[in-house]
Amino acid sequence: MIKIAADLGGADRSQAELAEGVIKAVEELDELYVYAFGSAGELEPVLGGRERIEIVDSPQVITNSDDPALAFKEKQDSSLIKAMELCRSSGSISGLASCGPTGAIFVSAIRLLGRIARVSPMLAVELKRPDGSPICVVDCGANVECRAEKLLDFAKMGRAYMRAVGVKAPRVSLLSNGAEDSKGNELVRKANALLRESCPDFIGNTEGNNVLTGAADVIVCDGFSGNVLLKTIEGAGKAVIAELRALGLRGEALDKVYKKYDHNTQGGAVLLGTGLPIVKGHGSANSETVCSIIRASYSLAANGLNEKIAEEFKG
Repeated sequence: MIKIAADLGGADRSQAELAEGVIKAVEELDELYVYAFGSAGELEPVLGGRERIEIVDSPQVITNSDDPALAFKEKQDSSLIKAMELCRSSGSISGLASCGPTGAIFVSAIRLLGRIARVSPMLAVELKRPDGSPICVVDCGANVECRAEKLLDFAKMGRAYMRAVGVKAPRVSLLSNGAEDSKGNELVRKANALLRESCPDFIGNTEGNNVLTGAADVIVCDGFSGNVLLKTIEGAGKAVIAELRALGLRGEALDKVYKKYDHNTQGGAVLLGTGLPIVKGHGSANSETVCSIIRASYSLAANGLNEKIAEEFKG
């Protein structure tokens, strides 16, 4: 049995609505057990009495308007903090899924769950090529300002992530404004030299127009560039699909493509480098999002993501 903590507080929609995603995830995965954190008054009518689901009453909620550091001190009864506290104390929970604010997740995870090999935790997002094969972008928003050494750490964690999703020898590339090693700002040029020296399967720089079609399995960048890249891809994909629909195109194929760019149907961003892998859904999450991030958390735990990250930093 794989146990996952699900933080249902902090999103735009009601916890009762999000709880439907917990039910769907448990129905899909026979070896899944979920601790659902949120208001018992909201969750009990939906989740009460169901097998492999345990409600943990958490009357407080951390929102995007809260200062992350202050919320950590002042909202100890929040769904996010109580979920992480149980993850730390139980020793039997393998992952955490949350729709809470990114900053609060980041601060709380470092303080309560610790870090692997003293790395700077960062956010990874899995994208899909046209053929459906996965690509990992690291970092996509946690570390806006970086040193070249941090980008090497991101590359190692990205490699571990891709190994956990089934890619045996992930090819690593660095996001830049040109394919040549000499291109990019000072950070990118320094990181390129470091990756050439220290990262197995580094294949050089990748420009933004080749992210979804190139050979790289891991795209490395600072959090500012990664966040811009991610949102640009998502926005462009949705804009093109909306235009096709406006022209009268409909059907299963178009819906399938749309899902690649819809954050509610994808696994969410993954916080890598802390004591447990944390899968974060969007603030506008719905029940489908919750099912998706719980499913992703389950899969990463089952495939030993954190053990693979630790392996990358041995020696």
